[in-house]
Amino acid sequence: MSAVAHELPPAAVNAKLVALIASSAVFLGAFLSGFVIAEPAPYDLYMVGLMAVWALFGLRISRAAAPLPVLLVVMNIGGMISMTQMSDIAGTPLYLSVSLFLAFTAVFFASVTSVQPNLYRVIFLAYVMSAVLTSLLGIAGYFHAFPGAEIFTKYDRATGAFQDPNVFGPFLVLPGIYLLYLLLTGPISRMPLLAVPLLIITAGIFFSFSRGAWGMFGVSAILLTGALFLQSASGKLRLRVAVMT
Repeated sequence: MSAVAHELPPAAVNAKLVALIASSAVFLGAFLSGFVIAEPAPYDLYMVGLMAVWALFGLRISRAAAPLPVLLVVMNIGGMISMTQMSDIAGTPLYLSVSLFLAFTAVFFASVTSVQPNLYRVIFLAYVMSAVLTSLLGIAGYFHAFPGAEIFTKYDRATGAFQDPNVFGPFLVLPGIYLLYLLLTGPISRMPLLAVPLLIITAGIFFSFSRGAWGMFGVSAILLTGALFLQSASGKLRLRVAVMT
């Protein structure tokens, strides 16, 4: 059988290429979210461009994601009203622009994942990689691992590639919980591959000395393990959860 018979139609090739470009673009956006040591951050500039390009090529807000922009608009209107009560309104445009930017990115990610659920895996992979790298920077800064490493700390607390340890710590919570979920439910053979990044992220959370991050991570871990134990019909999984916790 000739090789020509195995060739995909041009439309199928184009569709696969577009899907690859879209996945790569979303991956890079999620990855850059872990590096906000200066403002505007690369993530901010990149996401503005990505959302604009995606909108030009037909960004669709699904019915499932439709309530989100409505609620965010209401929230930002409330924020604008509350700003009128501030004694110093010089900084209000910045706060408002940041709130609107975060609202737009929330709608963007909700929209693309509702239409292409396979992007969830891409986003979490990028998020975990970003969290591990910024955690390593924070840990290196805390222990003064190399000259100039203190740039990744503030007030003797790890900040990673963030400006504030109270932002750095909470950023690490979700990827840490995601890795914990994979550790508890995935194949035993993958445990070492999952345990190492989980330990790095956990150390990053600890050395941030952010009580909010500690609390969120601890409560989330308890809720996750409890939910897995109660909802699972597998005795093996329940035993595994019980032994590991």
